[in-house]
Amino acid sequence: MKIRGKRRNIDYHVRWKDDGIRENFMWIKEIRKRFEDLSLAKKMLLVYLILLLLTFVISITALQASFKIYDQQLYEKSQQELDFFSQRVNSSLEGLEQISMSVATDAMIQEQLAKMQELPYSSSAYYYELQELRSMLQNKIGSYSDIKNVVYTDGDRISITVGTAISGLESARIKEILDRFHEAAGSYVFFSPTETYPYLVSGRDIREIKNASLDYMGSLMFSSDVAGILKKEEETLQAEHSDLYVYTDTDIIYREGDMSRAELPDISEKRGYKIINQSGTKMFLCYEKSEKTGWMYVNIFPYSEIFGKTWAVRVLMFGSFIGLFLISIIALRILSRLLTKPLDQFHESIRIVENGDFQAAKLVLKDTGRKDEVGILTREFKVMLDKIDTLIYENYEKQLLLKDTKYKMLQAQINPHFLYNTLNTLNWMVRGGKNADVSKMILELGKLLRAAFAKESYTTVQDEIRTVESYMAIQKFRYQNRVEFETYMSEDTGGYMVPRMILQPLVENSIYYGVDKSLSTCVIRVRAEVKDTWIVLSVEDNGSGMEAEELEEVRKGTITPKGHGIGLKNIRERVKMAYEDSGFVIDSRPGEGTRIEIWLPKQQLDR
Repeated sequence: MKIRGKRRNIDYHVRWKDDGIRENFMWIKEIRKRFEDLSLAKKMLLVYLILLLLTFVISITALQASFKIYDQQLYEKSQQELDFFSQRVNSSLEGLEQISMSVATDAMIQEQLAKMQELPYSSSAYYYELQELRSMLQNKIGSYSDIKNVVYTDGDRISITVGTAISGLESARIKEILDRFHEAAGSYVFFSPTETYPYLVSGRDIREIKNASLDYMGSLMFSSDVAGILKKEEETLQAEHSDLYVYTDTDIIYREGDMSRAELPDISEKRGYKIINQSGTKMFLCYEKSEKTGWMYVNIFPYSEIFGKTWAVRVLMFGSFIGLFLISIIALRILSRLLTKPLDQFHESIRIVENGDFQAAKLVLKDTGRKDEVGILTREFKVMLDKIDTLIYENYEKQLLLKDTKYKMLQAQINPHFLYNTLNTLNWMVRGGKNADVSKMILELGKLLRAAFAKESYTTVQDEIRTVESYMAIQKFRYQNRVEFETYMSEDTGGYMVPRMILQPLVENSIYYGVDKSLSTCVIRVRAEVKDTWIVLSVEDNGSGMEAEELEEVRKGTITPKGHGIGLKNIRERVKMAYEDSGFVIDSRPGEGTRIEIWLPKQQLDR
């Protein structure tokens, strides 16, 4: 009894759920019915209001996203400025390294030092040559304002200073520096500034290079004004109220603000940015650690400088959006009036064509003399109706197979159902405001009509591929993601002649069986290539395919093909009528799709 009770509860729940789904579905159908009963003007007004609401919501969301992106770009710009600043500083420091190398390897200085080594230390000649060395060093570094002084020492006996005398380096510190020079064996060495000695100390040992002995000839120690270098390069930082700090793990090298080393953040990352709160003020901080020196560059400025720029952009973007939106609404209403009326005429004309009254269909289409796509389509459609009417009545007495094939071929070239669906799609696209897509679709339809009504019965492979691509483009607008088209034509194929409009019916057949009867995306491939003395045209799809029994009947022509095209049998008859020697191959597998190949001789046939 308990089990049956639970089952009754389950059944009731299922019935209640089904009833709820059914009520929701009926509610949707009722809304759709009421919308369809509205006049065109009311429909457009309702659509405009819905689009207005959706556009407003989407635009606000997009604006917020764009503001976030813009803020991010400003953050990155500040980071890039600091990165560029550090690179400029590194470049200046590399200049100091090059200067030290230039002095240490200078041939005249090398020769002067060698001369001094041959003289007694206490002789007057030695001190004379020492003054000559001083002059040489002065000439080498005199033009570099960032170098405050250079000290030459041979380690034990002599030490001379060229430039400004600076105190602050203890003898123990000097010994440590010289020891590092000796360890580097002539390579460049630098020591970061400290709070007690705010100058960059750098230099190297001088090694004899004339005879490649690399004997020790003395040491060069440069003292450079890093603060001056930083100040000179600071113009690359564009923030107006920023404070720049440059520091190592222990000392501040340069600062513009009043923060001490202990107050500055210890940052483990090499580069980046963050927003901090400093004394109740929101501040933006970006940082960059130099790979060359190990110095940390930190630039701090009020966040309002970035937000102020963002606010101006927000006002500008919002105002531009409102203006463009109003203009778009006005333009859309004008375009709707210009496009809807002729499309309604097309709709009425095609409805009459379905009943077979071509003359009445022509009377509905008024020639306004328009030269745009709609005007071209109107005139070519009237030409189409004239040609169809003429072909129907003038060729009525021809033999039955030829009459039926030609008539169905014309139907396949521009199928009334295809035109009706296409123009109906155009009508709704215009009402939906997709004017750019409408223009593209009309252009492709014009190309298709132009190819369909060409006087010549034959065309080149290249033009036939272009025609079927126009047809594919139109169908792509209808089916969207439900179908994918691919075309391929080998380079040696394009100039050969083939019957006109021979591929489009095959593609139409693939759409009918592959797209309309499939829930997944259908891929249709059209190929044209040369194989020996043959031109091979193929249309392949990955649709549902055919069973072996059905495929055999299609190959024999014992069944009438379905769909809106002229059918595979009639395509085969057209090929036989045009060529004495040709091939028509059909291959299909259930669940894998269908492939159709047309084999035509390469030579041009007599027409």
